[in-house]
Amino acid sequence: MSRRWSLRRRLVGSVLAVVAVALGTLALLLYLSLRETLWERFDEDLGEEARAVAARVEEGPGGWELEDGAGSPEAAEGLWYALRADDGRMLDGSMRVPGPVDLDGLQLGTPVTRPLPGGARTRVLRLSLSPRLDDAVTRPSGRKLEVTVAHPTAELETTLATLRAQLAGATGLVSVAAALLVGWVVTRSVRRVETLGREIDRIDASGLERRLSAAELPLELEPAASKVNELLGRIQASFDHERRFSQDVAHELRTPLAGILATTEVALSRQRSVGEYRQSLEATHQIGQQMRAVVESLLQLARAEAGTFSSRTEPVDLRELVDRTYAQLEAEAARRGLRFTNHIASGTEVLSDPLALRMVTENLLANALAYTEPGGWVATRSDPREGLWLLVEDSGPQLPADDLERIFERFVRLDPARTVGSHHGIGLAVVRTLCGRLGLRVSAENLEEGSLAFAVREAPSPPPDA
Repeated sequence: MSRRWSLRRRLVGSVLAVVAVALGTLALLLYLSLRETLWERFDEDLGEEARAVAARVEEGPGGWELEDGAGSPEAAEGLWYALRADDGRMLDGSMRVPGPVDLDGLQLGTPVTRPLPGGARTRVLRLSLSPRLDDAVTRPSGRKLEVTVAHPTAELETTLATLRAQLAGATGLVSVAAALLVGWVVTRSVRRVETLGREIDRIDASGLERRLSAAELPLELEPAASKVNELLGRIQASFDHERRFSQDVAHELRTPLAGILATTEVALSRQRSVGEYRQSLEATHQIGQQMRAVVESLLQLARAEAGTFSSRTEPVDLRELVDRTYAQLEAEAARRGLRFTNHIASGTEVLSDPLALRMVTENLLANALAYTEPGGWVATRSDPREGLWLLVEDSGPQLPADDLERIFERFVRLDPARTVGSHHGIGLAVVRTLCGRLGLRVSAENLEEGSLAFAVREAPSPPPDA
């Protein structure tokens, strides 16, 4: 398995690669530019030397005259030259010929590099020049001299080799300095990331209240720290929520369990008749049904919060849904002397998950039938075109304004109002959770005529992003 590179190594390696490529490219361009300039200067000097050789010939009234000393040691050091007339006649040549030089294919005015014995090289230039005119000449003849000059390039090539070595050394030194500087800068920059990682590593289930400090973080890491803090907040809220939930469950189940134990202890305290035992069993059975209702409600709430419902979407007839649901609760309404009226028009449909919507309707109707004062009434309405999916209204009593929102919390049972019945304070929490899953919102409202209504409406659409 290949070893993974740390962030520090990746940053340093990436920056050094960029620096090396940039410096190498710059050094190459600089070398090419200097080499071109030196060769141009070399060729210019070669041309000047050719003109100096041509200046030895003077055109006078009697023809061309060659000055003495053309082949003397005073000639430029290392220079080889040949001076010919335009008819091919050799006029003069250098005494220090560097060796056999291939002069074939030379073009006038174009310097070329030719090899010498031993591996050296020389630069050769051929020019067509006019001789120097005597003062007595009033009309030049127009004849031309052919001057060929050659100069070894060893000194220039040595200079270029030195230049290459210097540029390569400078590039290496700058790269090493850049490596040290980049390593130092990256180390200081990554150190805060490592500190951030250690801070995150120290956070466990017992320290969820901790938050990451973004004061000294680079701007690029602030969003990550902010998201981690948000995640920690949600995890802490979830832990607190589950802790309270466990406490509430224990509290809710403790009462019926205590009732079962008390009933059985009384029944077992002495020998009793069959009727008395039956009475004890019936009381125990009733308490067991209450416990089952608590457990089923808790399961509904857990499934709603976990979003494990099938999430099917299909047309749902609201009137038919309310009628079917009420049929299951009709015995409770009759027992408490309540009148029920379904004002939802036939054929009123919405697109939703039928199972989740049935649970919402069942919990709202059960809540109304359980807490409405005996002899009162319960009614349902709907107007999906106005965003109202379901309204369950009863004759009261109404709730204090401060309790209209609190009633949707878990295990909340208000006192003294609406405390009759055997409900355990979970149904409305289930309703709110399911409505959130369905894109709806539920609210409790005190109406002017003294009644209380629970309304399920379409949730407002979120504002578009700016």
